[in-house]
Amino acid sequence: MNAVERLWRALRKEDWEAAEAQLHEHAVVRWPHTGERFDRAIDYVTAHRLDVDRRAIDVRRVVRDGRDIGVWVVLTYADGGPRWHGAAVYELQETRIAHATEVWTEEGGRAVPGFRRRHELGDGGA
Repeated sequence: MNAVERLWRALRKEDWEAAEAQLHEHAVVRWPHTGERFDRAIDYVTAHRLDVDRRAIDVRRVVRDGRDIGVWVVLTYADGGPRWHGAAVYELQETRIAHATEVWTEEGGRAVPGFRRRHELGDGGA
């Protein structure tokens, strides 16, 4: 099991210490969808710890290419609201995460763009 898999396992169990241990102390994690940048492991883990309504974390896929690891993660919430999907790329240094970019989006949270909708591609987001 690699540092990314251990990270998501620890986050699922709310084992904040174990989650932090998977990142270099000054790991840089970017969330471009919100413009956030976490420059310390503790800040990144705290952002997850503050997500108190989260009920489940489902790691759907992990792909590794050398020291780069990609994941697809789905979050569900206790209030029954929409699921959130995350796609991320992590860069390892030695055995811990040094850099990451995670992008999150709410399931069904965006309309199909007009330039695709008018061509009746897919199911139209239904």
